[in-house]
Amino acid sequence: MTSASRWAALAAAAILFAGPAASAEKRFGLTSFEAIEVDADFIVEVTTRAPVGAVAIGTPEALDRVSLETRDGRLVIGERRFAGDERRTKPQAPVTVRVNAVNLRSAMLGGAGALHIDRLKGTRVSIGLRGPGEIRVGEVVGDRLSVAMIGNGAMTLAGSVKQAQATLSGAGSLDAGALVAGEWTSDSEGAGDHVLRAEKSATITARGIGRTVVLGRPTCTVRNIGSGSVTCGQAR
Repeated sequence: MTSASRWAALAAAAILFAGPAASAEKRFGLTSFEAIEVDADFIVEVTTRAPVGAVAIGTPEALDRVSLETRDGRLVIGERRFAGDERRTKPQAPVTVRVNAVNLRSAMLGGAGALHIDRLKGTRVSIGLRGPGEIRVGEVVGDRLSVAMIGNGAMTLAGSVKQAQATLSGAGSLDAGALVAGEWTSDSEGAGDHVLRAEKSATITARGIGRTVVLGRPTCTVRNIGSGSVTCGQAR
């Protein structure tokens, strides 16, 4: 084998066995916000602490696509699109965005990403999920909680509120068994399974083929006009 051939073989082997591109970081200075909206297939982790800010982790190419902007007290996380994206054959490299927030009371996720929040707190708290993504909130504290889900995503909630209301559509799942609500009102349609917990009262309207379980010993008002099942007042 000639010297040129050996170098060609070594270069080919280096390319073949090279690992993934090294991760990089991109930091963002942010003004204060009370709501977060994610419209990208990123993993977003939100922690309640000061100072407010964010850091994105991923390949340099992937970080070029990350967009963070605060508008009227709302943090919007999105993905920039470039010319030729429609011809891309390789999947986008994963991106993780870590956010520090001081007072967060509202969260919305659209797409196939994941949004993990340690705490939401406020007189009125709202959580929305659109698409196949995942939302997890470690603790919800407030007077009134509003939940909206469309699609086949998954939402897991814990905490304590006085009143909770949910509008659920599609095959998505809501696990709020660790969220204690004095009063729960749920209106659902589709194939999704939902677990709730109520102390005083639960008003459940079910129009689909999914299963709804209400934990605790509340006074139950059930309107089941689909082929699914509703179990209310089940202790666990």
